[in-house]
Amino acid sequence: MKKYLLLAISLLLMTGCAINNKPAPKSNPNLPTVKNFKAYPDRNAMALFWDPVKNMSGYYIQRYSPKTKKWTQIATINDPYKSIYVDKKLKPNTIYKYRIATFDKNQVPSLAVETSQKTLPPLSAVIPVESKPLEKGMIKIIFRPHQNERVEEYKIQRFNDSKAKWETIGTLSPRLNVEFIDRGLKDGKIYKYRIIAISFDGIKSYPSKTIVVSTYPKPPVVLNLKASVDLPKKIKITWSPVPNAVAYKIYYSTSAQGAFSLLAKTQNTYYIDNIGKDGVKRFYKVTAVSKYGTESLLNESPVVMGMTLPAPAKPIVSTNITANQVEFIFTSPDNRAAKYLIIKKEKEGFLKYKTTKYVTSKNSFIDTINPKKEYEYEIYEVDKYGLISKKPAVVEIGG
Repeated sequence: MKKYLLLAISLLLMTGCAINNKPAPKSNPNLPTVKNFKAYPDRNAMALFWDPVKNMSGYYIQRYSPKTKKWTQIATINDPYKSIYVDKKLKPNTIYKYRIATFDKNQVPSLAVETSQKTLPPLSAVIPVESKPLEKGMIKIIFRPHQNERVEEYKIQRFNDSKAKWETIGTLSPRLNVEFIDRGLKDGKIYKYRIIAISFDGIKSYPSKTIVVSTYPKPPVVLNLKASVDLPKKIKITWSPVPNAVAYKIYYSTSAQGAFSLLAKTQNTYYIDNIGKDGVKRFYKVTAVSKYGTESLLNESPVVMGMTLPAPAKPIVSTNITANQVEFIFTSPDNRAAKYLIIKKEKEGFLKYKTTKYVTSKNSFIDTINPKKEYEYEIYEVDKYGLISKKPAVVEIGG
């Protein structure tokens, strides 16, 4: 009998019945009434059964609305041999009241017979099994397949703190697909999830218990950041080690308030920026990277300025000239001179010169000259790194 009832309910869910919402005429107490009027619940539907009444034209069926406190006609069945009607699109776990009356060929109804029943509760909640962070900005959730084979899919919801509501972020199907990975999340933040199972006919389960899980945190900010200002054509950056950091990222900018670009990644607590030019300023930030790929906050990292060593200053030169020689006496304005480069240009004709180079580590230099000729000397300061002053001291003799 139970199998017959379930089959009948399923057929009526697909086919439905004629509905006429016009109010019925006043009841005739002499007309035969319905016997054995009963309701059999589903989660979102109610099957109504009764014994057919011969010699009548059909049945009126009404449902009571608690909201309006009125009876509403939901079906007019113009076949006295019908004995089942299914009311659909109902709410689970809700009591519904019905009444049925026969009507004659003039559509006059009999006295109504009432029944009530509660729809079945929603599907049971999904049971979470495991939730954990995977890598940077990733969380994985696994749950048990729902025991009800009518379940078709799962809605994965995440709580939106700013809007204070649950939002659906993913759908899984079929029933045995019970793994979800959430990506693109913020580091070191707590997230809340829940899962709702949905049957093939749209019935939703109770939400699962709230799943609370945090993404991996960011490492601490890098401290004691320093940058050199006295190395030729390069800048050395150093910092203190960060516990549990597996790497560091070095960022640079041409100004302290400018945008910082990634320069390099290293496992050391130092980095040498080989610039290849003299007197170049750069600003640096360094972040720590964990084994999960999370990175300390760039905007909270301290800024340090570094500079390549500038070229030496132009030397100060004094001269003593006699008939056939010239003596140069050198002074280093920045005290960086390790030696001096002297370039001698001896004029031999129109726009024709003989060039000779000399290098001395002394603070003076004597050269032999011909008083009848013209000379031009360019004198450069050279430091211990071999850096040469950008501009020379120029001395002209003769002419």
